[in-house]
Amino acid sequence: MYLNTDSTLEPARRPCLRDLATLTATLLPPALVMLAPLAELERRCHEINATHPRYREETPLVLAYEHRRRDQFSGVLRLAGPPAGPVRMDAQPASRA
Repeated sequence: MYLNTDSTLEPARRPCLRDLATLTATLLPPALVMLAPLAELERRCHEINATHPRYREETPLVLAYEHRRRDQFSGVLRLAGPPAGPVRMDAQPASRA
């Protein structure tokens, strides 16, 4: 009987800029990322993580950037800073005379 004593808990690696550049140049080109639905993009990232484990740290960066990009261009208005305080709506509308 063989007992596997190798540690499977290795420390998490940090994302590598070179791997990110290779990932976006070969497996996830920007045109594909921009045009694919988010569900398909997430599925593709899971597939890349399974077949190319060296990109495990970089695929979440691509997904996060694409989520941010789509939110930015969705047309929804957002406030940039924290709210200034409660908005008071006690003023009377001007009459049309």
